[in-house]
Amino acid sequence: MNKTAILILSMVFAFGFMACGEKVETEKAANQPERPSDADLMAFKVYHHMMYMVTTAKQAGGTNKLLHTKELPTEGTDPVVTPALDHIYTKVVVDLTEGPVTVEYPEIEEGRYYSIHITDQEHYTIYDQIHPKGKYTIVRKGKEMQAPEGSTVIESPGDYPHLFIRIQVKTAEDMVNAWAIQEKIKLTSVSSKELIIENPIKHTIETHDVYPQNKEILTSVVDFSKEDYIRVSNYIGVVAPKFSVTGNIGMFGPIDSEEPNSNDPEYRAAAIVGHLGFPLHHAYYGPFFTNCNDEVLNGDKTEVFTLPYEPEGVELFWSVTRYSALTRNTIPGKNDLFNAYNTKPDTDGNITITFSVEDPKNGTYWMPVNAGEPYYFVVRYYKPDMNNLPKKPCK
Repeated sequence: MNKTAILILSMVFAFGFMACGEKVETEKAANQPERPSDADLMAFKVYHHMMYMVTTAKQAGGTNKLLHTKELPTEGTDPVVTPALDHIYTKVVVDLTEGPVTVEYPEIEEGRYYSIHITDQEHYTIYDQIHPKGKYTIVRKGKEMQAPEGSTVIESPGDYPHLFIRIQVKTAEDMVNAWAIQEKIKLTSVSSKELIIENPIKHTIETHDVYPQNKEILTSVVDFSKEDYIRVSNYIGVVAPKFSVTGNIGMFGPIDSEEPNSNDPEYRAAAIVGHLGFPLHHAYYGPFFTNCNDEVLNGDKTEVFTLPYEPEGVELFWSVTRYSALTRNTIPGKNDLFNAYNTKPDTDGNITITFSVEDPKNGTYWMPVNAGEPYYFVVRYYKPDMNNLPKKPCK
């Protein structure tokens, strides 16, 4: 098993504790591990992100190469923790060491969500846009790099930003349309190389303009190791239930984000459970580990949730995805996703979802779960009203 696989597994095991909610917090309060230092929390997210970059570049065949995913992660084997099923991905480990990188996006039909998201080496969002069109050129801040005429220029504070492209897939039959869009994306760069990183923190300090407020603290943990990473992972796994109340608020925005808790190292470190997620203005992720009586969700008990088909303050679309709390992944062989494209509203304008082992056959939408196993679900809302976020889907 390679180093990255070990790290991913450690994350899965650590965050497996998240589903235990308030019960776990109570049981572990007496022997909760010591809070890592702010420096360790910061190093943790940088370490994870840069190791992911190495793996992704290898999968793509080098830096500055488009890596297209061709299927949704519905069989529980995806290495991503809590993977989204709303879209397929195109990913690029951008390398600006020898020149700018230009990506050209096709114009697509209205009604399909399509976005770009650029993250720097400290795991801060530096650019995101819904429905991009035309040429976008990423240049290294502080260097004289020329962009093609008419191109949108995006400055990166480091040599290795990450570009994430999401293309919505509405139904299984719609997948071919998403593939066609992927094939129209074009990337132009000076070179492509293998990405080799022996020390993620040292590499980041040397190749990225670390933000002034972080530089001294990150430098103090330049020898942050795999063992340190696992130690901090275990801590995040124990305290993670508290983040279910706020979802992704404060976790993924830029360095100067105005979202609550965005300057809290613990929130930023906890974001690794949803690595490469969106800032709040782009999407709101609501994770739910308990029912409407605050009892931990478990397959032995039938649960019913009702939510509006057209949620107030959500401009684009929504989805509900269920995951195993044991693997932090989808459940093989079972339906995992409901959205506006595979459901219809009832006479009250709502949809009702039943989580149970057996099909209730009562007119509600059935989300299968496994007997005796804990699970959780995530409601995703794209382009939400940040001042009127949807509540937990309870009657």
